[in-house]
Amino acid sequence: MLAERRQIIRIIRHLPKDKLTGLLKYAEEMEEELTPEEIAALEASEAQIARGEYVDFEELCRRAGL
Repeated sequence: MLAERRQIIRIIRHLPKDKLTGLLKYAEEMEEELTPEEIAALEASEAQIARGEYVDFEELCRRAGL
């Protein structure tokens, strides 16, 4: 773990300053955990897919007239 941490620090030190803001935003988003509501929504959608209650992209386009 310490070796990985050192490698990450080394990479960050060599990043151009304009990339640091994007990296910080990405790291903050990774840190966020799903809310119970988000977990429930994901579980519900997975159950729908398991039951075959979905439309693939081609069918969606056909229905939308695209």
